[in-house]
Amino acid sequence: MRDIRNESSYVFIYTFEGINIADPILKQNAGKNLIDFKDPNGKRVIKELIDVSKEQDGGYVEYVWNKPTTGTLVNKISYATSFEPYRWMIGSGVYLDDIEKVLDQKKREYKQKIVEYILQIVMFATALFLTSVAISRYFTYLIEKDIDTIKETLKNVSVQYETIKVDKLCFKEFKHIAYNVNLMIDELKELNFHLEQKVQQRTQKLQESEQYAQELVAKQDKFIKNAIHEVNTPLSIIITNIDLFKLKYGENRYLSKIEAGSKIIHNIYNDLSYLVKKDRIEYPDTHINLSEFLKARVDFFEEIAHGNGLRFELKIEDELFINFNDTQLQRICDNTLSNAIKYSYEENSIIIALYKQNNSIIMDIQNIGDTIQNPQSLFQRFYRENDSRGGFGLGLNIIHEICEEKDVSIDIKSHNHITQFVYKF
Repeated sequence: MRDIRNESSYVFIYTFEGINIADPILKQNAGKNLIDFKDPNGKRVIKELIDVSKEQDGGYVEYVWNKPTTGTLVNKISYATSFEPYRWMIGSGVYLDDIEKVLDQKKREYKQKIVEYILQIVMFATALFLTSVAISRYFTYLIEKDIDTIKETLKNVSVQYETIKVDKLCFKEFKHIAYNVNLMIDELKELNFHLEQKVQQRTQKLQESEQYAQELVAKQDKFIKNAIHEVNTPLSIIITNIDLFKLKYGENRYLSKIEAGSKIIHNIYNDLSYLVKKDRIEYPDTHINLSEFLKARVDFFEEIAHGNGLRFELKIEDELFINFNDTQLQRICDNTLSNAIKYSYEENSIIIALYKQNNSIIMDIQNIGDTIQNPQSLFQRFYRENDSRGGFGLGLNIIHEICEEKDVSIDIKSHNHITQFVYKF
């Protein structure tokens, strides 16, 4: 008997003495005693199959056998069971190279699924981040609008007794403030006596209303911090799983692009996180090996640069130390490197130099790209030299604030398509 769908699948029969009863492939062996036949490894195949077939549930034997479809010797595993009334061993087997082909196909399928899952996670994280930013800006705009309306009215209250139009306000807390302010304005019109006493009473009410506003701003701040935290969790999962995948399966060009994109998002996350925390916590200085620190940040951006067709050229002197806060130093390095990558022409080098000059340490980062038209405007918040390159316009503003606080001078040179950011520590 033979499976015509798979020419390498068939049934063979031997007596317990080793005589060939049936073999659809090697028909010439019919009637021969092959009890002592050995495979290339010296295994007595027929004898072992007969022995294992006599066990209660039969059994398996692995050996080397000629594959009929290719005519080559291949590892094979067969199952044999016995039919006692005729003293027969009946068996059938599979060639292991067929199984390996199936396993390889399954591996490719699972690998494709992993890539699809990672892409879905990246898309979800990006959508969540953009949604959080949009919601935050929208609510900030509404709050500022209400506050400005109230401020403008209060600014002119001593000149003209115009009241706040409550129906134009968006938040009930501000409407409550406006209601109290309008009451105060109406009463001011009527009161000519006991002004000081009335002012004190209304001031107390105004302070209570301002507390409402402060609580609302605090809620907004909490919302922004929670939104940033929610972005960090899936982002950490993406980066961790990329590292695990690389450890198990090696480098993959698609994963490299995903990793580069994740690191860009991670840098934006660090900027937003720093902006939220900078006025609330202290950043103490430590003794930092600036040489090793800068090399580590360059290594972090290596994948992003490679994905943009760029390469780093390092000229970093060893063992240069400064007293600085590591979080603030990372914002300077990361945002400068990120900008150099973003605004460089492809297939060029980004030169990173670090050296000692007199009593100072100089960090010089140079790239080839469009010449900067307004170098001094770069440090304004939300300013972007080129709107087509994206970004929020926050990175260089953060750098400027840190450098002013830490007394680090910045010199920007840009001409003939060569741009240099020179920091003097």
